[in-house]
Amino acid sequence: MRLPEPIDTPLRTAFGLLVLPAALILYSAAVMLLALRGAQPERIHSLYVRYARLCTRFAGTKLEIHGLANIEPSQPYVVVLNHESALDPVYITLALSDLVVRFVAKAQTMAIPVLGHALRRTGNVSVVRTDTAYDVKELQRAMARRHPRVSFLFCAEGTRSRDGALHAFKMGAFATALDYHLPILPCAIAGNYAIWPKGTVRLRRGIVVIEVGAPIPIEGLTPGDRAALRDRTHEAVAKLRASARARLRARGVEPGGID
Repeated sequence: MRLPEPIDTPLRTAFGLLVLPAALILYSAAVMLLALRGAQPERIHSLYVRYARLCTRFAGTKLEIHGLANIEPSQPYVVVLNHESALDPVYITLALSDLVVRFVAKAQTMAIPVLGHALRRTGNVSVVRTDTAYDVKELQRAMARRHPRVSFLFCAEGTRSRDGALHAFKMGAFATALDYHLPILPCAIAGNYAIWPKGTVRLRRGIVVIEVGAPIPIEGLTPGDRAALRDRTHEAVAKLRASARARLRARGVEPGGID
């Protein structure tokens, strides 16, 4: 369903609050059915992408993606992304549609009826962020069951930014990359903070830019190099974020937040 261009923000929000939750239940049920029937991760991922495309259209977002040539579709990654908005996972799913991506999601998301069960059933990971031992066990369990083509997405700041700045990264993504010998794929998103910041309901139209960086190899690194890998990735994401924000400003769009 395509919304007409002139639709205003209140009406767009009302449509979104009515249609998107209903669609989410339907897609979640379809995902669970496919998982129960033993469908390949690629087929399940295609439903993730379809729902992401529906959300993008309802939000009225123009998605601009750069750096896709850096991706090798047959190579799984630990994808590391900054976190501006609840819509970040939606847009990165659409941007990285050539990868089969699963998420490291907070326990509150996994507690949502139907959706949480579908996410667990299809290999996503629940973390609580205040219990490191629990989170490590959940990641280990998910990685032990991981299909060889599946990449995992970490919003490494741990939570959405309230001020729109890029904050320090937590260690989970980098421990996972080193423990399971997966390269890091640094990505950055800009524009989402202005469209749907934390604590708001209104869906605003706008442009979101995603920059995909060159993979960061982990060959020759040991678990003792986690902090150095984290710092290198943070620097890479910061540069990609600055580039994405500059692209928005070149088009006369203020990305919001703090540089």
